[in-house]
Amino acid sequence: MSRYLLLIILNAPLVIAGLIGALVEYKTRRISIFKWLGTTVIWLVIFGGIIGVQPALTFLHEHHKIRAHEMSLFDVLEITGIIYILFMANRSRIKTDRLEQRVQDLHQELSIRLSEKQDQ
Repeated sequence: MSRYLLLIILNAPLVIAGLIGALVEYKTRRISIFKWLGTTVIWLVIFGGIIGVQPALTFLHEHHKIRAHEMSLFDVLEITGIIYILFMANRSRIKTDRLEQRVQDLHQELSIRLSEKQDQ
């Protein structure tokens, strides 16, 4: 199996999960259309970069910019790890946004209840 194919197979589920997560967040109205578009563009650029690795390495090798003709297995795992970290960072950002919204809602509810007690 080609290392480039392995790179795509390992990272495609992460990219798809990122795209689906962004779509779900948008459809449930947790993020705006601009944030959804930004997240979608980022995941598509990452996927395009993964697909463009082989042509880029071939081009660089032919023009004597790098010595390696192919990616090593370490390179595949390193790129997969970086994309996994980006996926987890995105999930953490989403959870943080939810928690901030919940704290804001609770603060608003508490303020309303306290003002009702003072009025009585």
